[in-house]
Amino acid sequence: GISAALPDEPVAEVVARRGARVYGVIESVGSESLMLATPVGPVALITDANTIFRIPDVEDPGLDDLAVGDIVAAAGWWEQEESTFHAFAVARLADDRVFPLAGKLAEISRDTLIVETGRGLATAHVDDETEYRIRGVEDPSLDDLEVEMRVSVKGTLNADGSLQAQVVGAQAGPRQGRLLGEVLAVEGDTFTIRTARGRQVTVLADETTEFRVPGVENPSIADLEVGDKVAGEGVIEEDGTARATLVVVLPEQVARLSGDVAAIQGTTLMLETTGGEVDVLTDADTVFRVPGVEEPSLEDVEIGDKVGAAGTWEDETTFHAIGVGVGGRREGRWSVVRGRVISVGTDSLVIGSQHGPVTVLVDGETQFRVPGVDGPGLDDIETGALAGARGTWSEDGALQATGVAVLGGQ
Repeated sequence: GISAALPDEPVAEVVARRGARVYGVIESVGSESLMLATPVGPVALITDANTIFRIPDVEDPGLDDLAVGDIVAAAGWWEQEESTFHAFAVARLADDRVFPLAGKLAEISRDTLIVETGRGLATAHVDDETEYRIRGVEDPSLDDLEVEMRVSVKGTLNADGSLQAQVVGAQAGPRQGRLLGEVLAVEGDTFTIRTARGRQVTVLADETTEFRVPGVENPSIADLEVGDKVAGEGVIEEDGTARATLVVVLPEQVARLSGDVAAIQGTTLMLETTGGEVDVLTDADTVFRVPGVEEPSLEDVEIGDKVGAAGTWEDETTFHAIGVGVGGRREGRWSVVRGRVISVGTDSLVIGSQHGPVTVLVDGETQFRVPGVDGPGLDDIETGALAGARGTWSEDGALQATGVAVLGGQ
């Protein structure tokens, strides 16, 4: 468990392995909570009597040992309330600690990048010291970045919670893809798989590829073996080359399970199935699929969701999941959609997303962002524009938007 791991391991390492995580700058300290400034905006960090604290050079640390301006990282889970995080572990970190940020570029300006992440729009600032790494581009710079590019940013936190980028990595021209098949060969930094339809695909791995191999700590391509069944994700370059971002070696016998989420406790889902209640264990290696969510995790699963899981049985009522998929658009679920605007009405617009057309409802509370327009509104959005919307699903399957942005890249 987390409490057993903490005495000998840094919280940051535990956070990377289990559950959700959040980092930010403390803006205020309450009796049982912290308010953090983070790259995606303010987050209320809730603690309780079971929360474990790690503060350098402090014996038996607690919430009272933290102060405004401290940089912290926490492990835990997101509550149903928007921007509220329940922490089971909190660590104070050095001011020069480097943090990661990944997502798709939504906006680019002279000194700021707006990145669309699974938790919303994140802000990263760049300057003359920022280093750029763009595959296939010699001596890259800010001018080589484009809206819609998938980027990974590493940097330190500013006082307002935004990220001060030290390194920005990007891919020019790829599209997302999924990998599934049997390993036929492994050679150097490439491996070949055979898909269910018999097609052979050669896949390139690099230093950014994440491997997950059961029973292996810090796995790499060297831990792949001929005959392994693998699943994963990657990007397809313009020349057709597949480059893996994630490779998961599957158990020899993968079991499947489906049911309704009855409760969520920490990193465990309790499912009501036709055979009774089952505890579904998840961890940092579990891959989640949630319609309308680009980078889903356990925090995007809600009570009442119908889910399917793949993994292995530990006993008659305990299932260890390597993958969890959520079906349908659940009322009240937070989501982000993006695509070309198909039509614009008086109080709504239709966006053609990768999952089909989505009706986006707007009201007086909806915030708009249109490049080059001061005080923009729905009237400033044109058919054919590339746009993104964030909000919650309504009962009829429409998205009630809290924000709509024209993303550029016309």
